[in-house]
Amino acid sequence: NLQYIVQINWVETHTTRSIEQSSNRANMSIERAIQLSNQIVCFFETRCFNKALLSSCSAMEVLQQPSYMAEQAPSVIGGSNDFIDQCILNHDKTSSSDQTIMADEFIYEYGIVLPINTMDATVITPVLIFNCALSHQLAARHCDDGTHQAFLDKAASLYQIAYKDQDQELNTIFKFAILNNIGVIHKMLGRSEAAKACFDYLVSIMMTYVAADNSKYLRLVQGFWNNVLGNGRETAPAA
Repeated sequence: NLQYIVQINWVETHTTRSIEQSSNRANMSIERAIQLSNQIVCFFETRCFNKALLSSCSAMEVLQQPSYMAEQAPSVIGGSNDFIDQCILNHDKTSSSDQTIMADEFIYEYGIVLPINTMDATVITPVLIFNCALSHQLAARHCDDGTHQAFLDKAASLYQIAYKDQDQELNTIFKFAILNNIGVIHKMLGRSEAAKACFDYLVSIMMTYVAADNSKYLRLVQGFWNNVLGNGRETAPAA
């Protein structure tokens, strides 16, 4: 009996340690993924889009690791608060001069920085996916070969994944940025009806902002009006 009790205690201790070690490894992996994703923002600022793409893809690999999936299994993508919007506002680097420059399209081109100790999968997962999508979209602008359309299609797919399970009432800036960038992709690929559907929907959202005089939202996305005004101009689809 004593031997049996000792064996049981050993198993319980060993199991507890294994769980703790697995959890620690998962936490370290998540922290590394956040570091890689945050790095993307610096690469955007220095116009190093290829480096941003590599870093974002490395961060995304963590989402496919069993340790991350097991650690985050109880969570559901969607989020219970506006934490993603708060991250956007906390690292807002837009300015009126940035967005008043007339261009063919307005892309929300600022990556999202997460606190390194973030552990909520409902925040980490969509943000990493968004930053990866943005990396593909911005890299596509500097591609002269056949990868241009492939990058844009990949960006659109990733944006849709980041958006689809978001709560209708939460993280409004985040969702607006995603839909705006998807609309720009549709326009660049010659999908005028899909682009119009995105921009028309966003106009209705903007009207609620205007009515509520919600300046924090208007300031971040005011360049969006360039897309609405320019959507009537024909854009040749990518080859």
